[in-house]
Amino acid sequence: MGLRWALVDSGPRGWSDPALSTHRPCPVCGSLRARAFLELADYQFYADDSDAPKRMSIRDVQCASCFAAFLNPVYTDVGFRLLFAQAEKSYGATEGRAGEEVRWLAENGLLNEGAAVLDIGCYDGDLLALMPQGVRCMGVDIDATAIARGRQRLGEAAELVVGDFASFSVSTPPDLMTMFHVLEHLPYPVPILNRLREAAHAGSRLVVEVPVLEGRPTNDLVGFFTAQHTTHFSRRSLANCLARGGWRIVEWLQQPDYNGCRVLCEPTQPDSATVGDPKDAVRVRETLMRWHRAAIDVTHATAPLAEAERCIVWGGGMHVEHLYAATPFFQCHPGREYVIVDSDPAKQGGTWRGIDIRVPAEALSEADAAGVSLLVSSYGSQPEIARAAAELGVKQIVTLYDEVSTY
Repeated sequence: MGLRWALVDSGPRGWSDPALSTHRPCPVCGSLRARAFLELADYQFYADDSDAPKRMSIRDVQCASCFAAFLNPVYTDVGFRLLFAQAEKSYGATEGRAGEEVRWLAENGLLNEGAAVLDIGCYDGDLLALMPQGVRCMGVDIDATAIARGRQRLGEAAELVVGDFASFSVSTPPDLMTMFHVLEHLPYPVPILNRLREAAHAGSRLVVEVPVLEGRPTNDLVGFFTAQHTTHFSRRSLANCLARGGWRIVEWLQQPDYNGCRVLCEPTQPDSATVGDPKDAVRVRETLMRWHRAAIDVTHATAPLAEAERCIVWGGGMHVEHLYAATPFFQCHPGREYVIVDSDPAKQGGTWRGIDIRVPAEALSEADAAGVSLLVSSYGSQPEIARAAAELGVKQIVTLYDEVSTY
């Protein structure tokens, strides 16, 4: 089958549906007063779908009372499952991160023999699979398919439960609960933190890690205010959220190599008093300025493709949507023809804004004779994609970032 090219289609291929999202008060303090600072209209989540809504406006706001930054409106449960159904490889921890997390837990005396460990948002059990012998492993996640894979993988070595984080049940009160890059995805974090406190005993400990505004900045076009996160924490808003949920921070660790902030907590009485940090208003604007700077830098990086009549874009995830929403790459060349390639089977065979999503090897081998240019539309995977394209014989490979930092 020959390579099929398409012009980018900005018209709707799904539709906006109120079932996808809902307005909410501030997830940290409950205030109804907030001001918008970023909006991406008609944002599409992965491939086109003529039978289901796949687009909505992404609107980030900052609370006028406690200065927490968050997505509003926020995804409903139905919306989250539908919009992120094709996330797959685009939505996971950096390779090697789970090993570092387990080592840190062990070094801090949290994985003693006989300890019951509950991983909140365990997915298919990557973290639990690395736990030392003698630790009782439990995990909960809303993704039934991932839990099924985890059960097949870990067998009786772990108790894996499909359930809502606010109402789950496990067989043993946990000595340690972990939430690595989960809290920022939850639309209502305080009730879930309260539920974890109810499941805990006096000696239980909770480890939470989230990206924070004070962390290492990134030059990624998707950036800190990614649509995957429903709350964009700072150190102060994280502490406020935990306090309202009944947890007191006893240790902080700001990751040196990326923007993750890790805290070790003990249960305490919930504290509804919320004192915000006005400096968070400045931090939000500074982070937003870096995002705009990244969009400008990416736009300059696409200059070698200015005269290209045909272009293959490698990457069918969120990055290509940001390339569409935040830069003029697609709009400045209305007559250009495109093909998208992606190594993720969940995306292959579909279309994005009317453009085919193909298997890389097939599409690149067919296009090579025509001397078509390739744009790498990815941040974390840019080096690997560039190498794979070179191995497939692609002559002109355009990358967008001079430096890629770890997440």
